[in-house]
Amino acid sequence: MGFLWPSALLLLLLIPVLAVWYRRSLALPAAAATLHPDLATLARASGKQRDLTRHLPVAFFSLALILGIVALARPIIPILHADPRTTIVLALDVSRSMRATDVLPSRFEAAREALKVFIRELPQGARIGLVTFSRAATEVVAPTTDRQRLLDSVDLIQLEFGTAIGEGILTSLQALPPLEQRKGAKDPSELATIILLTDGRSISGIDPLEAARIAAEQKVRIHTIGVGRVTEGPVPGLENVYQWAAYFDEEVLKQIAAITGGKYFFVNSAGKLRETYQQLSRSFVWKVKQDEVSGIATLAAGVFLLSSLVLSELRRQVV
Repeated sequence: MGFLWPSALLLLLLIPVLAVWYRRSLALPAAAATLHPDLATLARASGKQRDLTRHLPVAFFSLALILGIVALARPIIPILHADPRTTIVLALDVSRSMRATDVLPSRFEAAREALKVFIRELPQGARIGLVTFSRAATEVVAPTTDRQRLLDSVDLIQLEFGTAIGEGILTSLQALPPLEQRKGAKDPSELATIILLTDGRSISGIDPLEAARIAAEQKVRIHTIGVGRVTEGPVPGLENVYQWAAYFDEEVLKQIAAITGGKYFFVNSAGKLRETYQQLSRSFVWKVKQDEVSGIATLAAGVFLLSSLVLSELRRQVV
């Protein structure tokens, strides 16, 4: 913590002076203690109550005074912010094989909850977009800082037929700021990222590797997440053709990440998926910004001051 006006903290030297004055006022006769009746007379008013109770109004007043001085010094604390130029697109496979329950409660529900964790935990400042893909790709939410809108949109996602990973990449690219807007950065790829999750193999649209090469040319980094199985076999929660076809091409996902400078992750549980998104949320370009919190100190001072006044009035009525 730091202060914009640290010299104001010198006023804290008044606190010991007031404490000494208060202690002395307790020993004065009631008539001589009228310089500050709320402190001296109130403190001496009754020996029938516990010492802690008789000193509470003064203690609260002292805390209010200290917090008021701290607020006057304008305290600042370091807060982690995303670089405001950072844009992240979450690309989610919404093929019907995501109904599989080999990842509980299902691949789709686990992915949806992991996306929410990522959206909530990502420091403020970054823009996040949402793209879904099945046999085609759709930009659900253009990159925005409105986290609640993103969370609401994640809840509305529905499953469809087919898997077109390459189309998901191209649609995500269109949502990201063009390279020209990122050329001033030391590494433009740090400001434009796609996090792509799939549980299947691409069966339509542009070749995913070709789409990855286009992303690399645009200095866009793609992290890929494969969820479920990497080999063919029966999958719980699915029927007919999906029961044997619900597995992804791990090699393709690895190549997409390698071509664009991203990372590949394999997950087979909801907990691992959530950890993966949490790990990715800490991998972006962050800045430490000094935020002023004098408002919090002022509010706390007001609460203690009001409490002191209320307790003083209550004790006055008792006396």
